[in-house]
Amino acid sequence: MTQSTSGGPTRLAAIGLGRWARIMASAYYRSEDVDLVSCFTRNPERRARFAADYGCGEDDSLEALLSRDDIEGVIVTVPNDQHASVIEAAARAGKHVYVEKPVAVDAADIKRIRAAVTEANIVFACGHSARRLAGVREMRRCLDTGEIGTPSMVEAVFSNERGLELNEGDWRGDPERAPGGPLTQLGIHHIDNLNYLFGVPRRVVAMGRQGAPRVSNTMVVGALMEFDDVIGFLGNDWLTPGAFTMDLYATVARLRYELDFSWWSDSADTDAHARLIKVQFDSHGDDPDARVLSERPVQLDARNHLREEIDEFARAIRGRGEVEVDLETAVANVAVMMATLRALKEQRAVDVEETMSELS
Repeated sequence: MTQSTSGGPTRLAAIGLGRWARIMASAYYRSEDVDLVSCFTRNPERRARFAADYGCGEDDSLEALLSRDDIEGVIVTVPNDQHASVIEAAARAGKHVYVEKPVAVDAADIKRIRAAVTEANIVFACGHSARRLAGVREMRRCLDTGEIGTPSMVEAVFSNERGLELNEGDWRGDPERAPGGPLTQLGIHHIDNLNYLFGVPRRVVAMGRQGAPRVSNTMVVGALMEFDDVIGFLGNDWLTPGAFTMDLYATVARLRYELDFSWWSDSADTDAHARLIKVQFDSHGDDPDARVLSERPVQLDARNHLREEIDEFARAIRGRGEVEVDLETAVANVAVMMATLRALKEQRAVDVEETMSELS
């Protein structure tokens, strides 16, 4: 398929209209790059509410939506285990696809998605928006310029109290449906951040523990990751109040990033509720050898991480640029996640190439 070169905003449709679809739509539906044309979910009442709230049409079947000539691309926010079938159908219909992270959690689904996207030659984007946060972008700038020196270690932690709320029968408490608990639900955000900053790690070791009162799934996961020149720690915890942090250690300075994740859904205001601190030695007094550690806040220019990725997808369909998180980047994130799950289950160091090759 060739990219469209017609004028005006790119005509998109939303598939899957749950909570996250509404959060996404609130971020992009007034964009000058996007014309939200239609939407679909099987629930007619939910579909009608979404159409009314976001000023778009609605279709009563996926087939009807995908057969429309006035829709160029789709925004898919259905559950993970439905990604492959929806993407296959959209690709057959010649529609470009944006899908929420992770692209899939099953190797067979990854292969189906890759085959469909490759054969149809469509624009494909995956929603890893955490890398677009102003603090993460600034960390990358500091690495690229070398102003913090040579990095040696990074820590990335994402936690919340979800495990304390789970009851028997909840899908997140089931180790088969949500393997690794917070690893697959939270850790995938920081896996992509680490990929963005340092590339794909070579190998992973991991430990986990349970601890929720009413379910059997893992509640805490800690993983060590070996990158080319950096050692990384990924921590995920479902038994504590929310934390979204990154600590980057280098020879000249270290950076401490912290986000109030309760503002994640308000993507125009997310960056206003984050801070990045730079810690380094400064000279002290008249003695050139006397030094003292100083902490300085780093100015963060506000962005809109959710709208930014949809605008980018819309422009890529029109041939105005490329998507940042393409299929191969999204699959690499899943390979790291799967390697961590394997390391957790088998209690051994796992080369990421093991899982990467299984997804080829």
